[in-house]
Amino acid sequence: MPLFRRGANGGDDRAAREAAAAEQAASLAALERGELPLRAQQRLAELGAGGGLFTSDLSVNEFALGAASGLRPVAQVMGSSIYHVGWQQSPGTWAGWQARGVSQELVTLSEAWNTARSRAFSRLAQEATLVRAHAVVGVRLTVGRHDWAAGAIEYVAVGTAVRIDGAAPTAEPVLTDLSGQEYFLLREAGYRPLGVVGATSVLYVVSGWQQRQVQGMFSSWANQELGDFTQGVYDARELALGRVSADARRQGAAGMVGVTLAHAVEEREASSGGSSRTDLIVTVHVLGTSIAAETETVSAVTPALTVNVSRDSHPAHVLGGNR
Repeated sequence: MPLFRRGANGGDDRAAREAAAAEQAASLAALERGELPLRAQQRLAELGAGGGLFTSDLSVNEFALGAASGLRPVAQVMGSSIYHVGWQQSPGTWAGWQARGVSQELVTLSEAWNTARSRAFSRLAQEATLVRAHAVVGVRLTVGRHDWAAGAIEYVAVGTAVRIDGAAPTAEPVLTDLSGQEYFLLREAGYRPLGVVGATSVLYVVSGWQQRQVQGMFSSWANQELGDFTQGVYDARELALGRVSADARRQGAAGMVGVTLAHAVEEREASSGGSSRTDLIVTVHVLGTSIAAETETVSAVTPALTVNVSRDSHPAHVLGGNR
């Protein structure tokens, strides 16, 4: 008798492995197109058909208020993208002796962050569409980098898909970073959310000669502002806010609410012309919800910003790693 013997179901096992491999290949192809994996599509489509147990990250107060106002949670939905950052030329080698510092956008890094965010929100919207939601409320965004994936960044967007009792089905659910209570109050005030808008800018700030004297061993003991760095942070913020405002304006928004602004600063040691200096890499993330009045769409005015200063940073990354 042989030590190992092929079972009668060997053909079935091989067919199962081949089916699993085909499903995985199809899921990878869907991800390359910016879509969801097949199993996620199937599960959400079944949930959208009704009769399933809903999940949400709504608080008890939000759930109770939503139930009283005809806002029903359907499912917790998510969009994610882990994105590889391409090659970026290191600036600053040409800036050896200029008196004042200069700021230069790291276009490759900015595009990577913005593309990852766009794909994450697209997948979030796809999940909401599959469960036949009218909107997604309480969208929380976490960003991060990982030690196990050098040169990669990640965006994760999580929210609760909701339906509005008596409302007609919609082809494109509205994404918002508003809580359930805020979404209800906005509608009661006669405004409607148009969608989440966001932007990221990454700038390399070269320290000028004047600032290097302030930072160096012969610097004065008096308090002094590092003007080059201050200007660089402002440049990064204005660039990100300008992009967000442009997106809201294209949506026909009257303004944006719930705007959060988070920034990170990374030191970079550089040298040129036989001297060394400390430069900065400044990253600014902006996120908010664009809104318009129910009775009109405003497109000729610049959207106003209402910044929530109580939330000045993104929450800790859900998968760990460095932010």
